[in-house]
Amino acid sequence: MKTAPKFNGVLNIDKPAGMTSHDVVDAIRRSAGERQVGHTGTLDPMATGVLPICIGRATKIQQFLIAQDKEYSIEMRLGVVTDTQDTTGQILEENEVPSFTQDEVVSVLNRFLGELEQIPPMVSAKHHKGKRLYELARKGVEVKRDPCKIFIHQLILDEISLPAVRFHVTCGKGTYIRTLCHDIGQSLGTGAAMSGLVRVRCGAFHVDNAAPLDALQTPGDIEKHLCSMNDALSSMPSVTVGSEGIASFRCGRFLSGGLISRCNEPFESGSMIRVASRDGSLVGIGESLMSSDQLDALAGNLRVIKPVKVFQN
Repeated sequence: MKTAPKFNGVLNIDKPAGMTSHDVVDAIRRSAGERQVGHTGTLDPMATGVLPICIGRATKIQQFLIAQDKEYSIEMRLGVVTDTQDTTGQILEENEVPSFTQDEVVSVLNRFLGELEQIPPMVSAKHHKGKRLYELARKGVEVKRDPCKIFIHQLILDEISLPAVRFHVTCGKGTYIRTLCHDIGQSLGTGAAMSGLVRVRCGAFHVDNAAPLDALQTPGDIEKHLCSMNDALSSMPSVTVGSEGIASFRCGRFLSGGLISRCNEPFESGSMIRVASRDGSLVGIGESLMSSDQLDALAGNLRVIKPVKVFQN
């Protein structure tokens, strides 16, 4: 008989520099005494900051945490191009760096706002014909990569201390910050490599509230810092349902307006919505078929939320 997991929730961990995301997962498996542990998107070994780790049934919400917007504090070094697009890699080019003004740098940063196409770096976890790109890169093999669509919500210049430039970025899922630095460097005409990275926020999780990995040594430590599945997705709008709505949704049925007890935050049609019970437990995730404004006006028996992921007791 399969043993039920000891813990079900998400840890907000401040990843230390020098460790891979998988190293952190392994450390939490040992501390929690639980095999069902997963991270929510790779964070570079040189990076620090927010790394949400899912334990037990919470591994079923990984895809939704990965899809959350993220915020980073970044340092890039101008005048250098490397094979990894960060300063840990082999230097391919070195160029002189002119005395850029703040306005000149801001003008280039602004070109990277909105929807962009980004070519993933070779040193990445993307797959190519069943192999991770970084595995091919280690063998000196470079393959053609298709560009991926990403979205940059905000770019804010913090400081210019040449050859270093420090800035903040808020972006959607799938954004490679190393590649963003590389591409900005190309636009500046000097080349650039990422020299520092802190993930400040991932969805509802902020680095100010993150637990250092060395503070998570025992099951008691894990329990103390564990966040519920519902709270972990608190940046996602939610509705509350009663027992009839819970039973219907768990059977895979569309949630009608009459079964929704309360709409907790406004949402648009096509949004991912948390469906929660009155005691705050996460019943599932659904896709809205109308906006919250339409729900207030129409309600009744119209279908409002389509099940995407359902969680049983």
